[in-house]
Amino acid sequence: MKKIPLLLTILLFSWFNTNYTFANTQTASSQYKHREHFATFDDFYQSLPVLSMPFDTHSLPKGKFVDSKFFHFDDDDYQYYDNPLDKERRYFTLKDLTAIGRFEINNIRFVLYSFTFDSEGEGIMEDLTILNAFDENGKYLDALILSAKTGHEDHLFFYSSLVLNNLFYVHINANYELGYFIDVKDNHYDYEKNAKLTYQFKNNQFWREEHTPNCQTLDLKGYLNNLDKKQFADIADVAAFNDYIACYPVSEHLNTYKKIAGYIRDTRYHFLSDAEYHQLKNQLKIILED
Repeated sequence: MKKIPLLLTILLFSWFNTNYTFANTQTASSQYKHREHFATFDDFYQSLPVLSMPFDTHSLPKGKFVDSKFFHFDDDDYQYYDNPLDKERRYFTLKDLTAIGRFEINNIRFVLYSFTFDSEGEGIMEDLTILNAFDENGKYLDALILSAKTGHEDHLFFYSSLVLNNLFYVHINANYELGYFIDVKDNHYDYEKNAKLTYQFKNNQFWREEHTPNCQTLDLKGYLNNLDKKQFADIADVAAFNDYIACYPVSEHLNTYKKIAGYIRDTRYHFLSDAEYHQLKNQLKIILED
């Protein structure tokens, strides 16, 4: 009979230990041990649920914790997430990486991730969902932020998106702290603006959808006058830049574009996709150095 209490004690201890371990799988200290690992990209890709079109970032399913072997973001290397012995303090530390799902367009494989960053400084990069694009062999091609809260002490960008086949509708709400950009008058420090950007995946990168602007509605001098009045370029000013170039050739309005380019260079335009960002950066350099 003495064996029965002992057996119950062992069973209770086993039950408690199992449930305690399971509960802790959601904590930062145990994520590394409990996330899934995959030897090949194909194994990883096929393990994910297929996302049905259309979908938006307000109603996404929960993903599963995975390692960052096939995860890419920006030009920085966040693979240290996979090294639990790495104790170096970093400005941003990747955490809560989950893979939500997958879909395929014209042999391009897309993986949707969710994650956030712990920040050691004033930068904010939280609650991100991002698309990674791969070719059919699993080679990484490009990435696009679909939802996020990003920023610094001088601005905050709030992203949300709708995905419909090869159209990625990204809405960004921008909040600026004007004191970092201009000499504030009348104690008006806060400024808010919205922009809607539509991307397509082509030539192995995310590019804004091609369109022909209505030049009759665009006034280059009015564009510059508005920038002069505000003394900085907001998110909508940046998004409209190439529309004006399409209607007013730079070679014919170089001095005007030099002034406009100065405003855009000094603002925040990293909300663009990598392809669009680097294209704009090169455009500004050419205009300002011409």
